[in-house]
Amino acid sequence: MTEHRLMGPGDEGYPAGLYDLESPPRLYVLGETTSAPAVAVVGTRRSTRYGMSLAGAFGRALAGAGWTTVSGLARGIDAAAHRGTLDADGEAVAVLGSGIDVIYPAEHRDIYHRILDGKGAVMSEYPPGTPPDRWRFPARNRLIAAIASAVVVVEAGLKGGALITARLAAEVGRPVFAVPGDVDRPASKGCNLLIRDGAIPALGVDDLIAELELVLGKPPRRQAKANSEIPATGIAIDDLPGIWGCTPAEALGRLARMEIAGEVRRSGEVVIPI
Repeated sequence: MTEHRLMGPGDEGYPAGLYDLESPPRLYVLGETTSAPAVAVVGTRRSTRYGMSLAGAFGRALAGAGWTTVSGLARGIDAAAHRGTLDADGEAVAVLGSGIDVIYPAEHRDIYHRILDGKGAVMSEYPPGTPPDRWRFPARNRLIAAIASAVVVVEAGLKGGALITARLAAEVGRPVFAVPGDVDRPASKGCNLLIRDGAIPALGVDDLIAELELVLGKPPRRQAKANSEIPATGIAIDDLPGIWGCTPAEALGRLARMEIAGEVRRSGEVVIPI
């Protein structure tokens, strides 16, 4: 294993969001920290296939936007978000409730090493060798909430770490997003309650990215890619869903945002980059 480093308040690369905590902790870190805006994607370990698919899609979209995905390496939603980000060659940060040399759960060894082999980091406030005792995870969740500029809860029951993370995020002034679901589905009950209490509904990938733009600013990588896919001579609006890999409605929404940003203009049924 690469040698870890101990990082504290005032050190170069220390996550800026942690200064919002009452007592910013020292961190044991492997890999490279980043100054890119970070988004936490969290949820239940007892996730559904739908939730896992959506978390993976969120992770890929965040990578495509050039934002960092933060999560806790846990089973279910956390792992799906991390894998989605890594599959899209994005930056991921895993915050552990154990020592940084103790991979928990053990089956996520592949995610752990993919993060370190890429452009991400693994961090913990606990010394190497510290076991993953249950009481350590709520403390871990406060770090996830503070490091992130926004928190997205994909699926959550009425109890669990995801709701703890959402509450802690609100306490340090982070916007909280939640995916609505069936009122009788256990994995959706926590998210529905978060929305009832003021969380922003996340209604799909493009909706989430559009809402995050209001918090984090223009996503640099996504906008550059979108412009590069439109030739200088222009492209028919009807062809945009095909090159962007989305539905016609999503393409029109993205096109409208690009027009507002002054990145493209319409000439009849053709869109031309500016």
